Amino acid sequence: MSTFQSASAGGTPGIKININTSPVPQGSYWRAYGPYHPQVWAEPGKFLCDCPTHNEWQWPTEHAELTIAPCAYRCPFCDEFNKAARSRLMASNPRRHITKTHIEGYPERFGTLVVAAGVIGNRGDIPRSADGKYHLGAPQPRL
Repeated sequence: MSTFQSASAGGTPGIKININTSPVPQGSYWRAYGPYHPQVWAEPGKFLCDCPTHNEWQWPTEHAELTIAPCAYRCPFCDEFNKAARSRLMASNPRRHITKTHIEGYPERFGTLVVAAGVIGNRGDIPRSADGKYHLGAPQPRL
């Protein structure tokens, strides 16, 4: 990560701006998984939580790794999950639902999806891949 002093920051010396950083996405998100990229998407698209800064609403049904945020309480693929409309569920519930109901239940449609193992830390902002290893570029936890 490199920093430089901004000359155009109102003439105030000492303001540093970080460049060449790749921020970790917030909320629930997906990324391509395997050699192919998603071509089929869930209809209609939907947000998995009500957080104003979690903006992902389009969800692939193939060739993707899904990371489900701790605040998620909706399934991107169906309306059968959480019929009670509870907004405070553990994120492991939608992760398990997607894995058991969609990926294992309909392997011909969702079989190339992977649900990430989740997040660690008290703020829930350090993503891990499905094999439990940390994503490249993500901050490592303090031991």
